[in-house]
Amino acid sequence: MDSLSMQEDGESLHHHLVGLLSEDFEWLISKAKFYLPGLDLAPVEKVPDLNQKVDLLLRHLRSHGSIWRSFIDCVCMEHTMPLYLETMFLSVWGTSSEAPNQNNYLQNSEDTLAKSQLLHSGLKRPSTEKGSSPCRKWSKQQQLESARSYERLLRVCLQQRYGSAQTRAAMPRQGRPFSFSQTYVEPVIRRGKVAWLKENPEKPQGDAPEGDDGANLKVQDLFKSHSGTGTKVTVMLGKPGAGKSMLMHRICQKWADGELDQFSKVFYFEFRQLNLMKQELTFLQLLFELYLSPEDEPGAIFHHLQENAHQVLLVFDGLDEFLFPWPNKGPKVDLDPTQPVTVSTLFSSLCNGSLLPGCWVVTTSRPGKIPAFLLTTATSVFEVWGFDWLQIEKYVSNFFHGLPCQDMALTQLRDNARLQSLCSVPALCCIICICLYHLLLQGNTMNFPTTVTQFYMQMLHTFVSRKQGACGDKGTWLSKNSQAVLGLGELALMGLKTKRVVFYPSDIPEQVLAFAATYNLLSSFRVKTGISQQETCYAFVHLSLQEFFAALYLMVNPTTDETELRRHFFLKSKWSLRTEAKTELLDQFHTFLSGFSSQTCQAFLSQLSQQDEAWVGTKQAAIRQVLQRLAARSLTGPKMIELCHCVVETQDLELVKQASKHLPFSLDFHNFPLTHTDLAALTSLINHAPTSVHLVFSGCSLEPRCLDALADCEKIESLSVRSRKCRDAFAEALSRTLPTMGNLKKLELTGNNISVWGIDHLVQAFTDCLQLEEINLQDNRLNDPACLRVIKSLHNMHRLQKIDLSRNSVSVQTVLALVKKAVSYPQITTLEIRQAQIIIHFSESLGKALEMSRLQKEKKNEPQDKMVTQDRKLIFRLQKCGLAIHHAKEIAEMLKHRPFLEEVDLSGNRLEDEGCQKLAEILPDLQITKQFNISDNGLSKTSVYCLLTAANACKNVMELDISLKNKTAILKFAEDQEKAQTQSRTTVSVTQPSKNSPKLPSLSARMIRLRHCGFHSKDLEKLCGELSNCSHLDLSNNCLGSKGIEKLTHLLPGLRSLQLLTLNENRTSLEAVFCLASTFSNLEWIYEVDISLGRQQSIHVKCFGRAREQSTTGHWTKQNTQQESLERIAHFPKRFCLRECQMEPPDLKKLLQILKTCHGCLEIKFSHVIMSDESIEELLNHLPQLHSLNLLQFSQTNLSQKSTFLLASAVNLCKQIQKVEVRSQEFACLNFTPGRRKGVSCGFTGHCISQVDMKQLYWTLGQCKDLSHLDLSRNLLGDEGLKYLLEHLPQMNLSGSLNLSHNDISWEGAMRFITALSAWRQVHEVSVSLDPEQRFLIQFTEHPEARKTLRLTRFSFQQEHIAKLATLVGQVPKLTDLILTDNTISLEGLQLLLNLVKMPSAILRISVEEPWVAKTSVTSLLEAGIHTSGNITKISISRQELLLQIEEVFSGETENSGATTFRFTQDDLGASQTFVIRWVVEKYIRLQELSWSQVHLCDTSTQLLKTLLLSLLELKKFRLTDSSMSPVGMCQVASGLSHCHTVEELDLSNNEFSVEGTRVLMGALEGKCQLKNLNLRSLQLDEMALDVLSQRLQRMPLLQRLDLSNSGLSSISCSCLSDSLRNATNLEDLHLSHNKIEDAGVQCLAAILPRLPQLRKIDLSWNGISPEGGRRLAEALALCHRVEELHLGANAMGDLMAMELAQNLPRHLKVLYLCFNQIGPEGTLSLGQALAKCHCIEEISLAGNIFAEGFLPLSKGLLKLRKINLTSCKINDLMAKSLASSLVLCHDLEEILLAWNSLGNEGATELAHVLPQMNQLKKLDLEGNQIGSLGAQLLAKGLAEGPGIQVISMWKNPVPEDIAQFLQGQDPRLNFS
Repeated sequence: MDSLSMQEDGESLHHHLVGLLSEDFEWLISKAKFYLPGLDLAPVEKVPDLNQKVDLLLRHLRSHGSIWRSFIDCVCMEHTMPLYLETMFLSVWGTSSEAPNQNNYLQNSEDTLAKSQLLHSGLKRPSTEKGSSPCRKWSKQQQLESARSYERLLRVCLQQRYGSAQTRAAMPRQGRPFSFSQTYVEPVIRRGKVAWLKENPEKPQGDAPEGDDGANLKVQDLFKSHSGTGTKVTVMLGKPGAGKSMLMHRICQKWADGELDQFSKVFYFEFRQLNLMKQELTFLQLLFELYLSPEDEPGAIFHHLQENAHQVLLVFDGLDEFLFPWPNKGPKVDLDPTQPVTVSTLFSSLCNGSLLPGCWVVTTSRPGKIPAFLLTTATSVFEVWGFDWLQIEKYVSNFFHGLPCQDMALTQLRDNARLQSLCSVPALCCIICICLYHLLLQGNTMNFPTTVTQFYMQMLHTFVSRKQGACGDKGTWLSKNSQAVLGLGELALMGLKTKRVVFYPSDIPEQVLAFAATYNLLSSFRVKTGISQQETCYAFVHLSLQEFFAALYLMVNPTTDETELRRHFFLKSKWSLRTEAKTELLDQFHTFLSGFSSQTCQAFLSQLSQQDEAWVGTKQAAIRQVLQRLAARSLTGPKMIELCHCVVETQDLELVKQASKHLPFSLDFHNFPLTHTDLAALTSLINHAPTSVHLVFSGCSLEPRCLDALADCEKIESLSVRSRKCRDAFAEALSRTLPTMGNLKKLELTGNNISVWGIDHLVQAFTDCLQLEEINLQDNRLNDPACLRVIKSLHNMHRLQKIDLSRNSVSVQTVLALVKKAVSYPQITTLEIRQAQIIIHFSESLGKALEMSRLQKEKKNEPQDKMVTQDRKLIFRLQKCGLAIHHAKEIAEMLKHRPFLEEVDLSGNRLEDEGCQKLAEILPDLQITKQFNISDNGLSKTSVYCLLTAANACKNVMELDISLKNKTAILKFAEDQEKAQTQSRTTVSVTQPSKNSPKLPSLSARMIRLRHCGFHSKDLEKLCGELSNCSHLDLSNNCLGSKGIEKLTHLLPGLRSLQLLTLNENRTSLEAVFCLASTFSNLEWIYEVDISLGRQQSIHVKCFGRAREQSTTGHWTKQNTQQESLERIAHFPKRFCLRECQMEPPDLKKLLQILKTCHGCLEIKFSHVIMSDESIEELLNHLPQLHSLNLLQFSQTNLSQKSTFLLASAVNLCKQIQKVEVRSQEFACLNFTPGRRKGVSCGFTGHCISQVDMKQLYWTLGQCKDLSHLDLSRNLLGDEGLKYLLEHLPQMNLSGSLNLSHNDISWEGAMRFITALSAWRQVHEVSVSLDPEQRFLIQFTEHPEARKTLRLTRFSFQQEHIAKLATLVGQVPKLTDLILTDNTISLEGLQLLLNLVKMPSAILRISVEEPWVAKTSVTSLLEAGIHTSGNITKISISRQELLLQIEEVFSGETENSGATTFRFTQDDLGASQTFVIRWVVEKYIRLQELSWSQVHLCDTSTQLLKTLLLSLLELKKFRLTDSSMSPVGMCQVASGLSHCHTVEELDLSNNEFSVEGTRVLMGALEGKCQLKNLNLRSLQLDEMALDVLSQRLQRMPLLQRLDLSNSGLSSISCSCLSDSLRNATNLEDLHLSHNKIEDAGVQCLAAILPRLPQLRKIDLSWNGISPEGGRRLAEALALCHRVEELHLGANAMGDLMAMELAQNLPRHLKVLYLCFNQIGPEGTLSLGQALAKCHCIEEISLAGNIFAEGFLPLSKGLLKLRKINLTSCKINDLMAKSLASSLVLCHDLEEILLAWNSLGNEGATELAHVLPQMNQLKKLDLEGNQIGSLGAQLLAKGLAEGPGIQVISMWKNPVPEDIAQFLQGQDPRLNFS
């Protein structure tokens, strides 16, 4: 406590309490009603605010002191709150032991037990005085005698209940079944795990070895001693009727008979009786009052119990039936046995040891009903499974013992599988025996029940008829007792709803009670409801019987309709969350409802309800409909089983079939017990499933007999079982079932406990399961003999593809035995062993191979094994198997017997050099097609030479990769060499590779990687002797040094196959650079050297292979090879790259002197190289001597300002320099031309050039007489720098462009820049944009009469600037275009500008892009043109582009009469619409072009347009697109248009006109004989409109372009259109895409196309044309010789059309679009060969077809090709190399689209190599491929070398996000978004 007063503390805590209880207001209301029963809550309910309500209630409680303290105690106990807050609550308001009774289920409210009751118990109230004893002292002898006396009393009591052993043995055998003691059979009991109580059973759980041991337990096994002296709590789990309660009675009986001698006292309680307690109890009262009172001295007896608690057994049956809440889990607190508490507190205190610590507590429950405190207090868990077949047989024998019908009963049971399944539930078994007994007495077994519901009906009939002495018609007693049965059903339903299973006599009507008691349907018993309080109660003989009557009541109750019936039906999962103790009593309720919906029950229900069968059938149909809907849902495993039970109960075959249709492909069941009954119900649905299913049981408890239910099931394709509970008995049972499952293909028995004995049974079964394709036995207890036995049994299983024996106990000797089996057994294709993993794959076509082998054997007398072996290649992996040196020889001998191998992997063993040598010796004798891996085997340099020798001896070795540091040693082999050569010859014949392209590696070429091997200079000669056929040599991370590299360069000429040499991390210096540069210059076949001397040194040398090989025809000669080399040098530049080093002038001089002797096109690149100004100057001095230099590039090099100007001066020093580009002081590039240059371009961007530097720059560049382009963007010129530059610009002789963007130029500077347009005649265009773009660009031209354009963007012109702009525009000679974008010029400002602009005779187009264009009416926009000084000849309005364009012609007059007239008339007449129209007509009288887009024309605007059209005598072009108007307006426009006979171009596309309006417009086409261009795209034309159009087209002889795309054309209307175009001899473009002309329409078009001699473009995309229509079209196009563009995409014309078209492609074809036409490789290949002859082709689109390798010709490029679209063409890495080689030959290619293919890193690598050579490429689209990090990095590198590329799209490729961000940050052109 702090210094605050108690009152202040109380008020502060009161606010905390209000906040806490505001979240649980309902709880507060209930407590307030309890503590203050007479409290009026009306004032509280009137308060609107929740916090105020809580505050008012709390203040009422605080006004009662003792109640308030009790309430606070209750809050602290039942609410979760911070510890400090609970402490303060208790310290401020105190605690009280006088709390009233809070148990709402007790009827009295006594605070404590009376003192007399305590004395009656022999105990005194505990004394609070120090040293006093809590109870009276008794002598040891007295305690012992009292305890023994009480023990005898307990045994006598139980013997009276169950009968003693002697009594039961002497009981006479009467002619009826025996009692419980005589018939009892122990159910199957299995040990569980305590952890199961804590886990969610719906999720998979792991199995621990300490789980179920697989044995059936006896009663004595339940009480085996546990370690420790604490309380032992045993939980018995089982489904209803499994025998839990009978087992508890059996325990009591055995103890009474003296068998469980470890216990001296046994107490038995039923929770259903404890539910009736009306008061709190002490622990002593529970034992001595509620159960059995001792004769004397209860205190002494209890004291003895406390001292010998380990001998006390307390049984609590039916935990799941307890109705009241359990206490919250809290810390263990010792409970006073004399303190009255609730039953739930007594039980929880016993379990956690607070009461009678050390005792043994046993409780039973259904799964999922476990309270939270038991999760931590339970010490053992057992599962009660019910009966297996042996126990069923024993129970039936006991039941019918001594009866004449015993054999008949057993025979009936054995012959009925359904009956056996139901008898697995003991409760049902008892009922079935009763029914069977009476049916056998009657001699009636023909109509024996088949469902659970029918058995209960039969049982009811049996009970009634047995008492009545009649065994005849059910209708007799049904009609007599129907009301009693209904009353009993109503009682049952009421009990289920209120969770009651025990009823008082007052709850039961007399008639119902008399009926139920008479026929033994209710059992009566005396229960204690309190101390000295006993009452007679009734309960159904079993809970399932109560559910049966409740379901029966719902079915026959006339007040229950179908809706109410559906509401009561639901599937109950077998498992709820175990952490939630639920008390629902419904387990079989839905099963009984389903059973009553059977047609068999209809008569019974009709008689009972006294309704007709139609009324009953309606209710039955409602249940079946519910089941049908449930079957269509996705259900959990437990609910799926419940559904199967319900469906089977209905006996409705149609419902079974419908439910089976919805079964999922994979039926997964996790962690709940499954019985034979469950699997039988499931199998009944599976047998009717339309397709096969997969069964998965994970962690489920499965009794061996359960598998009998799966026998003969033909619809199970896969069976998977994973559970440690499945042992050898399970395997034995499964072995009997497997041969009957004829379609089973996959069997998984993983994570089980199957040992050798169990596997023997499975092996025998496998011989009868020849259809199996996969067997998985991993993670069992198989040893070496068992594994070998399994393999041996598979010889006849011809369909087997895989067997998995992983995670079993297998030794190295067994591994070798498996190897021997694999090499000798030809059907095995893969043997994969890695530590505990053992997987064997078999041939998929084994049966066929064996049959072919047998036939060949008969013909050639060859061994069968040999023939099969030649077709089977073995994958052989023995990784980390512990193989040692002495095993190598044995393995080598084995492999010799199976030489045809695909892969051999022996990595991770201990073979060492000696073992490696033995294996390497046999490599030449083996035929390996993929790789030989001997990594991580303790190898040294000796093994490197050994493997090199072996690689040379093997002809098909393609790669050798060895790294001693990384423990890598891998040999990779080529595929079948003969097959590869055949494919190579085919590829050459098809693709015709160019002699200029880099030569592909031959089959004999090899890639050798010898990294981290410790090689020195002295080892090189020995190495190179083994590397004669090496194409790629990697000697990285060795110790060669500069001397070693020098020595290696002398040995290079001997490596004739070498194409790539890698020498990374070899401790080199600049001496190695000079040595490699010398070799690079002297050897013409080395075309690239890339050296980096940074932290991670890298050296790459690329060469042309020089190995002499024969061509496919065998005629290559030395002369051919030399000619090829010369062509390579001519076309492919030699590139020398130096990175990450420092070059001083002497070093640079030495390097350049070496490189100047290089022949061919030379490229020199420096990256991250430190150079001083002196080094740059030295470099420039040598430039004139580098005659072959093509490119000089500096990247990531920090250039000073002086170095920048030195590079600028290079244009004067070397006349071969064509371009100088310097960017941001880190990048510089000089491009050279071999001949005389035509202008030079200079760019100095982002270099911080200011006004001060301009003088020096001008002096440098002023000496250049042929300066073409100058780019000074992104510098610091400012206005002064701009002024200086503009003053001296005329002397710089610029002929191309000047870019001064982003130089901090102000508005005034911008206006000065604009004046340049009038200052120089050579200026063609000036483009200026202020913030934020800051674009300042001048385009120059050499044409003396060139027109000029002025673009102004974002100038924010004010009204006072308009006059200045108009003056400037008038002063610019030959200005033709003024484009104003986003300059905040208003409509009034535009009117002023148009009025002020005056020019001499000229044409001026003024374009305005402003937001107000979209909002201003058409009339207002037209009015703006009245203010122009010239005559308007064109006006264009586009709302979407916010564009208004006006073209006017100036005649040289200075007075604007039109404008003057307008001002005068406006002043005099106002804004009258009539006069406005007249002025507009007068101003636009000479209009030649009228273009409106995205406008809505009101009737006023259409009237204006009509008047305007009537007066336009010179109108040539009229465009009205994407617009709308009313029908009245449509008639007005059509009326005006009908008089425009001079129109040559008419565009009415994309308008929203009505059908009637479209017809009117078609009529307006009359008389348009001068029309050349007609565009009606997306204008829906009906048949009438098309007829009118066809008639008008016949009178348009000059028509050149017709567009009817998306106009609703059909094949019929296309026929009419074709007839109207027969005489259109001037037609050039025909667009008919997005229609439905189909083949019939194509046939009509094909007839007229040859008659159109001027046809150049045709578009028939999206028209549903089939291959036959495509063929006819192709035949017609063969006669159209002038066609340049052909668009036929999105049809389905296929290969037939493609091949026909390929034979007749027009020679002048420029564009070919055939995307998404279902063209296969054959068709694309034919097209590719034909396109090689189309030298004019510019665009190709084959997207959505299948690409054929060799499509593009390799012999020569398509020189004019600009764009190629191969999107979604299934292009993979194998095609990428030939494709890239073809694309690089298309020199004008600008756009390549390869999106949504299957290109990976290899394909990206090929493209990256050719990117620098594609100078015109702007876009490469690679979206949606499989390119990873490596491919992206290579593309980024290629992009850096291709400055002209604008973007490479990489979206939707598997590149990690961080790498993508890094690469895009380095170069934004690489786009991943």
